[in-house]
Amino acid sequence: MENNNEVKLSKRVLAYLLDVILIYVIVSLLTSIRFINPYYEKYIKSYEKYADVVEQYTKGDIDTDEMISLNSTNFYKISKYSVSYNIAIIVVVLAYFILFQKFNNGQTMGKQIMKLKVVSVDKDKVSIWQYLVRLLPMYLIYIGSILPLAINSMLLLFIKNKDYMMATGVVSYLFLFIFIVSAVMVMVRKDKRGLHEIISKTKVINVEK
Repeated sequence: MENNNEVKLSKRVLAYLLDVILIYVIVSLLTSIRFINPYYEKYIKSYEKYADVVEQYTKGDIDTDEMISLNSTNFYKISKYSVSYNIAIIVVVLAYFILFQKFNNGQTMGKQIMKLKVVSVDKDKVSIWQYLVRLLPMYLIYIGSILPLAINSMLLLFIKNKDYMMATGVVSYLFLFIFIVSAVMVMVRKDKRGLHEIISKTKVINVEK
């Protein structure tokens, strides 16, 4: 039986965190396979160089301009060598939050544990398209954020080094702003619906067994 009473924010947050942990475990297992993540060693080496420059900056051995100049190339390489990892995240997240949730009666594992589910405000079954639209604004930042990851990966084709670092910064702040707006809407609106739910015409309800 479904209970349409107001869903506590704490339940939604816990369900979200459980889903994030599960996604992280799945992606970590997948990307531990070298066939799926062939540039892992190069990624580690680039990250170590990046961290070394940051440490020099922290110690005061180099100034801000030098740090940015040295790390622009390292940051570009980190992004380049993590494309396989990013693709794995995108595929897993889309499969989990769209297909799995669609065929699991509107529930992710997190929602199932917290006894929540997604329904359509039009009383129809939630469509694949609604799950996709619902996913994009709200699940923008965690692990690696699927939409910014996709955009940043595409930017690798057109932008190099320092310009790339600046461009990805703009993308990250833009989507962080959208995420915050949606999260605040969930907290302050009477119906507890965020931007992602208004656009997708969905909502989260309590479920009783």
